[in-house]
Amino acid sequence: MKRLVATVLCLTSLVAFAEEDGKKPAQFEESGQSWSVIGARTVAPGANLFTAEAGYPGISVAYQRGIISGLNLGGRVGFMYGLDGLVREVVPGLKVQALLKFRFYDAGRISLGVTFEPGFFIGDSYLQGTRGGLSLPIGFRLGIAASSALAIGIQIEVPMWVEFGRFGGFNAPILSGGGAEYFLTSNLTLFAKVRVGPIIRTGRATEAGFDASVGVGYRF
Repeated sequence: MKRLVATVLCLTSLVAFAEEDGKKPAQFEESGQSWSVIGARTVAPGANLFTAEAGYPGISVAYQRGIISGLNLGGRVGFMYGLDGLVREVVPGLKVQALLKFRFYDAGRISLGVTFEPGFFIGDSYLQGTRGGLSLPIGFRLGIAASSALAIGIQIEVPMWVEFGRFGGFNAPILSGGGAEYFLTSNLTLFAKVRVGPIIRTGRATEAGFDASVGVGYRF
């Protein structure tokens, strides 16, 4: 009788342990990966993130480092052939930016964050010659973990810029859209994103804005 009771207790303990252990992967899958390129999540303090992307209005590489929980700082260098989403005119040039990304909410599948990416640009166009100015983009990001490997990002960006010179002025694009990223491993992801909207320009008519790219992100 004692052996039977001991056997039953042992089996009960094993079943309970298996059930508890089986819940852990499910919880991980529900919350998704701990970092994101297009969403709101950041890399952990001390971790690094390298990204490379190509599309319109340019190609770029970027580096970010986790400073404290929820805060990444870094920089980006890009070769641009369109001036911050303008589709009317080709403006080849160089753009350099500082990067700040702050995640202020993260619960389960959902995360929220903001970005600020100040910098400068210089380019040359057929119609207006050499052009330069300051870039002051701010943005809002909503991240949704669809699974442990797939994440969705919703973005609202206001990539403002101030252009110097005779044809300069203040410009305020209001771009909205999103994208998706697929994690090949916990440290490597592929992503695609697209954003569209009006560009409000001082002294000129409102124009259409377009921004789209594909790229890769690597955490190390």
